[in-house]
Amino acid sequence: MSSVQRLSPVLEQAIAALLNRAEYDGTVSIKAAVKEIRRAAPYLAASDEELTEAIFEVSAAMGLSQ
Repeated sequence: MSSVQRLSPVLEQAIAALLNRAEYDGTVSIKAAVKEIRRAAPYLAASDEELTEAIFEVSAAMGLSQ
């Protein structure tokens, strides 16, 4: 599917927590989500593209993406 390396389960849980805070039927800004992840984990070496893909993957696994 993708050549992006798998992100850690901790990061996936953080993304899920971020998505859970969004209002029901609300739109989540990818840019804002990446910014919040960077603020929470400034040591993270993943690129913005990797984080964006991870956000999409986690949202799909949670049944949030259409």
